[in-house]
Amino acid sequence: MSSTSEYVAKLPRRKKLLATAETYWLEEARRPPGSLDSSLKKHTTLLNKLKTCLLVGPPETFIKEIDSLTLTKYLEEIVAAVVEGSTKKGDAEIAVDIIVHLHTRLTPDFFPLLLQPLIAILTSTGTSVIPASKDGEKDKDKEDKERLSRQRPVLRIIAELAMVGAWPEGAIKGASEVGKVLKALMTGDTQYTNLPLISTFLKYFARAYLGPNPSSAKNGQVNGNQSDESVDELILPEVQKKMRDLFDSYFNSASKTLVKGQIKLLEQDKRNHEAYIKSGEIFEDRQQAYEKMIKAVERLTTGVQTLADLLSLAMPTLPTAATLSKSGLQIIESASSFTVREDGPIAGGIWDDEEERRFYEDLVDLKEVVPSGLLGIKEKRGAKAEDMNGNEVAVEEDIEKKLAEQKAEEEDLQRQLEQMELQPDTTENKSTLEAQDMSRTGSASTADERIAPEQHVEDEEPAAQDTIVTEEDGLSSGPAARLTALFAALPEANNREVVDKLAVEFAFLNSKAARKRLIKFIGEVPKQRTDLLPHYARFIATLEKYMPDIGAGVLDILDEELRYLQRKKLVRELDSVRLKNVRFYGELAKFKVAKPYTILHTLKVFLDDFKFNIENISNLLETCGRFLLRFQGTKETAKKMVEILRRKQGTSHLDQRHQVMLENAFYMCNPPERVAREVITLSPTQSFIQHLLHDVLMKRTLDKVLKLMRKLHWEDAETYEFILLSFTSPNDIKFGNIPYLAALVYDLQRYHPEFSITVVDQVMEDIRIGMEENIFKYNQRRIATVRYLGELYMYRVVGAGVIFETLWSFLSFGHAESFPVPGRESPIDAVDDFFRVRLACTLLDTCGACFDKGSQARKLDQYLVMLQLYISCKAELPMDVEFMLTDTLDALRPKMPHLKTFQEAAAKVDELLALGTGEDNDSGSEDGSEEGDRALPEDMVESNEAETLPIPGEGVEGQDDDEEDEDVVLIRSSEQEKHSEIDDEAQSDFDREFAKLLADTTDARRDQRKAAPPVFDTAVPLIRKRQDDPQGQEGKMHFTLLSKKGNRQQIRSLDIPIDSTIAMNSRTYQAQSKAEQEQLKRLVLQNERRLERAEVDDIGTRGIKLRYLPS
Repeated sequence: MSSTSEYVAKLPRRKKLLATAETYWLEEARRPPGSLDSSLKKHTTLLNKLKTCLLVGPPETFIKEIDSLTLTKYLEEIVAAVVEGSTKKGDAEIAVDIIVHLHTRLTPDFFPLLLQPLIAILTSTGTSVIPASKDGEKDKDKEDKERLSRQRPVLRIIAELAMVGAWPEGAIKGASEVGKVLKALMTGDTQYTNLPLISTFLKYFARAYLGPNPSSAKNGQVNGNQSDESVDELILPEVQKKMRDLFDSYFNSASKTLVKGQIKLLEQDKRNHEAYIKSGEIFEDRQQAYEKMIKAVERLTTGVQTLADLLSLAMPTLPTAATLSKSGLQIIESASSFTVREDGPIAGGIWDDEEERRFYEDLVDLKEVVPSGLLGIKEKRGAKAEDMNGNEVAVEEDIEKKLAEQKAEEEDLQRQLEQMELQPDTTENKSTLEAQDMSRTGSASTADERIAPEQHVEDEEPAAQDTIVTEEDGLSSGPAARLTALFAALPEANNREVVDKLAVEFAFLNSKAARKRLIKFIGEVPKQRTDLLPHYARFIATLEKYMPDIGAGVLDILDEELRYLQRKKLVRELDSVRLKNVRFYGELAKFKVAKPYTILHTLKVFLDDFKFNIENISNLLETCGRFLLRFQGTKETAKKMVEILRRKQGTSHLDQRHQVMLENAFYMCNPPERVAREVITLSPTQSFIQHLLHDVLMKRTLDKVLKLMRKLHWEDAETYEFILLSFTSPNDIKFGNIPYLAALVYDLQRYHPEFSITVVDQVMEDIRIGMEENIFKYNQRRIATVRYLGELYMYRVVGAGVIFETLWSFLSFGHAESFPVPGRESPIDAVDDFFRVRLACTLLDTCGACFDKGSQARKLDQYLVMLQLYISCKAELPMDVEFMLTDTLDALRPKMPHLKTFQEAAAKVDELLALGTGEDNDSGSEDGSEEGDRALPEDMVESNEAETLPIPGEGVEGQDDDEEDEDVVLIRSSEQEKHSEIDDEAQSDFDREFAKLLADTTDARRDQRKAAPPVFDTAVPLIRKRQDDPQGQEGKMHFTLLSKKGNRQQIRSLDIPIDSTIAMNSRTYQAQSKAEQEQLKRLVLQNERRLERAEVDDIGTRGIKLRYLPS
């Protein structure tokens, strides 16, 4: 804290600056001697220095440069540069010297333009809502640090300027503005983030603004052996006293918050210890919340300690684990594990989210938008307002009044809550009498306490509204019509902007008659429009501050209605009215229009008559239970009531509907903690692999995906593990893309043989684990895995032996005798569990078509008989499984009879055993496996073998021919060369003779070609049929012959017998064309009718009625 000696040392300089500022408020701006430079370059240099070095100095250099320039043309730029430079780090006193000198040159416009943006920097405190995520918290902490670093020098400059007369009214006005700034920093900071800023102010200006230390004043001496009484004060003692009271109040508030935070920290530590004893560990989210609470308490402790040292006050005594009260937070109740969690006044505490908090707390102040006369407020004119010297104080009187009002309200709230004796064993007879005689103390006392102490509400209305009064409602015709229009718009108000607008509009129509009409209108809200209650409550709360009779009137109506409903509690037709009444009460409580103890009294009346008020209790808790359990003034009493409620619920025999209603209400007002879902962060390589398999993989991109997969870093252990995990999780991709995933495994096994082995091993292991665990939520994964195994067989990654082994395991795994027996259950294969049948059908649908010949066909026949025997040992087959099994059997063995009973299946098995098919299958299993591997669809074999596999037989022969060619050595002699020349001559003679033979043959057939009809290359003309054309004779068909003679076309009519070839072909062609046209016509008409019906159905579904008019 700044001492008196430091204050005395700076006093001469401050007095000198004060005299200079006051002098030039009265005189014109000073003009230095000599010529002044008006160049832009020089002024730009000065502006840059002001922006960067205002708090660094030295001031003599700035003063010298300022006196050499004209400055008048650049007033706004100089103000902006000074404001920007004030936010930098440095000495504020240097900046004040420069600013006062600028005032002498630019008076009287400089200070008014400068002070407003400086104060605006201090009032921008940001939001106080704690973000939910870690990144949000870090960003907010960083933003607060940057804001405080900017505001510290600005606050010091404002405090210095206030003492040296920066305001034309003098230092008193300056101190008043500083007090307003400090008050705004204190009152709007619920998290005490501005506490370092307050400490900075006290460190430099405590002696100047707060006066001498009271403890030092008692001793009569201060540091430096100088008495406080002989020191001149720049700030009036009255202002100093109010400033000290303001800081003392802030210190007390911070101390209370610190004590509460310490208690919560100890309680959280106790809960963590109990959780560690029970489970052996502390969950990560709980540990993070605890560490965050520790940091907040430590930061607040440091700030409070600094305030205590600067104000010379005693540090509050913080509770320890030994002194902590043993009153538990948990409600011990056998019927439920409901626990009241203390979230405190933070985000996620009283309100669900920030939007809800703004709805219930950020109300429009009508005084700012409506003239005071319309609100019925008389301004107080005291002696201070009439004083010639304008002796205004730094802090307004409403600080003390608000604190006194708040203290009185808290004391009254505590007194009312203490008068409520909670007796859980109250009899129903007594409660009925209490319900009929509900106390109206709360609602009656609210009307007297709502009138603000600094305002006087008139019963008389402004004179402008007292003229031309109608007999109907006491309103003039103009305001009455506007009020009627406002009432018509209220039911349509579905957001807070509209509600606030209507509240302002009503304030302009304010009168006693208008308020009465409003109370009556709101009291008659329709019982089915419960959605309007929050908006009506906000409307009432906005008007409540200046029109308290509205809230009191609405509460009186609700009170009367509630007492009537309690008397008619057996009338079930009034349930909707009860719902509206209770929810309206709850909404008014959240806006604090209804006093909290009034709501608690209502809840107590409901508890006393528990069985008949279960629905009322549930509705009240759903509406305002969260508010009551977390509001500072009601949480303790609300917890006790919840304990009583839970005990009554546990001891009462309630039906299922009432139990569910109470549980829902409890968890709505106090939802359980939810662990945040862990998000797995993938590396870029892993994300790329996932993208390839999930998004890119399809039939036409197989080659592309294969090339990209081969380019991955397979030697990296982490990459290889993720690839293996991706290829063994077929349930993560689309079900239709599983064949393509198996194709990738087949292609990759050429380059990574061990990879395909690992994939098959893991798939088999997953199938086995699925049968062992048999967990319902993994059924989809098991279906995909079995389909994947079948596709691996189709791409020859596994053999037929693996498939049959898996199929037989579906029937035998988990059974004592390797096969189910009727009447004997298995712990992992229940009688009514048919999922293994689904697995078998899925595998058979995938690759069963390959087992159609040889020993594999006989093995499949045997398995299908055993599968039906397995099904006959279970309960009745569900319809969907039965359809699936029927489809599978019809696709694989259409001629196989379906065995419906256990006797039929057993007889078939005995027949197979008698024929000895088992021994044949065993002996041929090895060959059958190879045969089964080859039994693939032709197109699949061709697609997989076209590029890589040699053609059977041809590759071997070609290889042998190459080897023989390598072994043969050809030796050519001179005789052989001569014989080769002779052979060439004989070959040429043969070619000539062969050509001559072809020419003779061509000449012999030339006459035949001439006899053939010439090619008809003339376009067929369009000939219209006339009525006078001669018809063909009976038994003959009429033809038109088109011929060409020279350049002329001739047309002749011919009658050809019907039994001739040309006639029969022509009639056949005509019949086929006509049938095709009829078929096409029928399809087109059917399509048009279908589209028309679809359009009519679509129009009908949208609620449009069609009416057909007669044509």
